[in-house]
Amino acid sequence: MKDYMVAHTFKSEELRDQYFEMSASMTEDDIRSNMKNENASFQMNWNNEKNDMVMYCWWKANSPDAIIETLGEMANMFENDIKEMPNIMNVSD
Repeated sequence: MKDYMVAHTFKSEELRDQYFEMSASMTEDDIRSNMKNENASFQMNWNNEKNDMVMYCWWKANSPDAIIETLGEMANMFENDIKEMPNIMNVSD
């Protein structure tokens, strides 16, 4: 699988609010089981909750289409700017 960074921009404040209300009731295990399959695997999410219209996600996937397919109907909540990122430098502590 390839590495992708995705900027998910909410299409409206209403959709943003719906997303965060829905995800508040989900555990990490729920998210993991719904966002991983043989073609795409959600890795991490960076967001500022309801204070921003964009959130960023790291995915491992076979293709951008595999990410959209894995998101399912939820993909329609966003404009999805998917960029392959083949060069990774990890200098974390």
